[in-house]
Amino acid sequence: MHAISNENTELVELLAQGDKHAFEKIYNRYHARLYRVALSKVRTEENAMEMVQDVFLDLWLRRGQAEIGDLERYLHSAIKYKVLDFFKKEFQRKRYIQLMQLSSQDESFDTEETLAFNELTRSIRHCINNLPEKTRRIFELSRIHHSSPDEISSMLDIPLRTVEYHITQGLKALRSSLKDYIPVLMLSFMSWF
Repeated sequence: MHAISNENTELVELLAQGDKHAFEKIYNRYHARLYRVALSKVRTEENAMEMVQDVFLDLWLRRGQAEIGDLERYLHSAIKYKVLDFFKKEFQRKRYIQLMQLSSQDESFDTEETLAFNELTRSIRHCINNLPEKTRRIFELSRIHHSSPDEISSMLDIPLRTVEYHITQGLKALRSSLKDYIPVLMLSFMSWF
């Protein structure tokens, strides 16, 4: 083990000078190990091979700049970061696809769904307008203007418990008024996915 460590130190020094044979020796020694690590994480041979190639390309391109104390640890860290970067890009790609699918679904709203949405909006507005004045005002500050209960309490100079009471009353009235819409909403919501 100590002999390999000493040999790695010599290889790193030769690599820093641009020695292609030292680079080949490093590649031959660590290529298979790094490939196995990458493959165990990403599960596709093509992606694993590409990551290993990227690690060695970076090693060659940065040969005079990189500070490499322990070559094996350096290479294992490099493949770990390639794997993490791969998953980050995969996550972003999948999120982008989902957003595009949702966007195309939004555009494909048919007339019936649009009419149902408009009717629901009118019913919500009607319900809010029929709340007692104080409850309506507090409910609108909370749900439409997104003010916190503390902010509303301070704004209207009333106790926090009063604010919470009126918000609860508004929600109860809304739930009661819209109970017939809930099955329709659930079906519409499920059809979006």
